[in-house]
Amino acid sequence: MPDTWATVADVKTYAKATVDEDELLSAQAVIDTYAGRLPMDADRIGARDKYWLKLAVAYQAAWQPAQPDQFERQDITSTGGGQSTQGTETWLTLAPHATQALRRVSWIGSGSLHVRAPAEAVDRRRDVYGDDGDDPGAWRGI
Repeated sequence: MPDTWATVADVKTYAKATVDEDELLSAQAVIDTYAGRLPMDADRIGARDKYWLKLAVAYQAAWQPAQPDQFERQDITSTGGGQSTQGTETWLTLAPHATQALRRVSWIGSGSLHVRAPAEAVDRRRDVYGDDGDDPGAWRGI
């Protein structure tokens, strides 16, 4: 059971930045808040999602040290005198590349997550065409 989705070495590899354990844990906490999943559930999350979460933490850990006021900012969606600047909900607190990685996590886009039970088979394939021997006239929801 990992404590973080990424390691200090992952930050160096993917984001080309050097961080310490405290900075990594701070980035991990931010990503946990956005992702809504904790590393303690890693055995019930697919490999692709783990990969995207690892990248999100690595990018966040590299970005945060340059944001000294990150935990003090207000909710701002526009700034400037005569010009308006639109930002997303996360633009002041989440690294741009971390945002991209989190968008690829399966449950972020759909709003739902299927977490496999420990006893559930890892590779359960569904018959896409519904030709599984059931009554072909019976309606089934997707």
